[in-house]
Amino acid sequence: MKFVILTDTHFVARGRKIYGLDPAERLAAAVDCINRQHRDTAFVIITGDLAHWGEDAAYENLADVLSGLNAPTMLLMGNHDRRDAFARYFPGVKRGAGGFVQAMQVFDEATVVTLDTLNEAAPNHEGLLCADRLDFLEQALRSAPTDRPLLLFQHHPPFDTGLCYMDTIRLANPEAEWEVIARTRRPDYLFMGHLHRPIAGIWNGIPFHIQRALAHQVAFDLETEGHIPGSHEPPDYSHVTVAGGQIVIHQCPFLYAGPRFSLHDKAALDGLLER
Repeated sequence: MKFVILTDTHFVARGRKIYGLDPAERLAAAVDCINRQHRDTAFVIITGDLAHWGEDAAYENLADVLSGLNAPTMLLMGNHDRRDAFARYFPGVKRGAGGFVQAMQVFDEATVVTLDTLNEAAPNHEGLLCADRLDFLEQALRSAPTDRPLLLFQHHPPFDTGLCYMDTIRLANPEAEWEVIARTRRPDYLFMGHLHRPIAGIWNGIPFHIQRALAHQVAFDLETEGHIPGSHEPPDYSHVTVAGGQIVIHQCPFLYAGPRFSLHDKAALDGLLER
């Protein structure tokens, strides 16, 4: 099974920009690259912050760009999203108990569980897993087939990463999520967004991957407090292959327009050395 991960698209109304960037242009470029290079993609998953302000016009714009994608999509909620506005433009996305946008899908090679960590009542942007969402997670972990990897997707990380301000708006109740996991089953991989940086590691024995944003990035800065340092570092998407219990992740800088050459070509080597 092959799939593609994007995150933090931060869409706004058509024709508008955010922090000097047009998310629609970037996503259209990603869609074109995925359609050309990954025709066997089972799905494309976007792990939250689909829109920046959560307004109808942003989701209309997003739906229009995604209509050009050949693969099916899975869409998660992030702290900038609004469920009702999202649902008006993506009516086919199922909503579970409490109206939360989360689901479990079983594929031949893996089970995919998506969580909704959006807390629309939060005074800041931290995430939350309420009782209904924790119940869903427990049922999913208990019922998922045990003969294939279980992949868990959510927007907010349940742990600190050293990005000072972002650590104040992670998942607000990580201990509750861990308690459910500890008494049921550990996911084989945890995929997240929210931080606008490529980060990997292990949380309580679970390997995790945090995807770089499609829109603006958070600068690599482990000292600044009180605000979020941003940057225009280039985006990428991740191409994931799951086969025979093995999981391989490639990060793909789809906007790269520089030279490509063979490392076995002596002329190319000499030419680069002369620069």
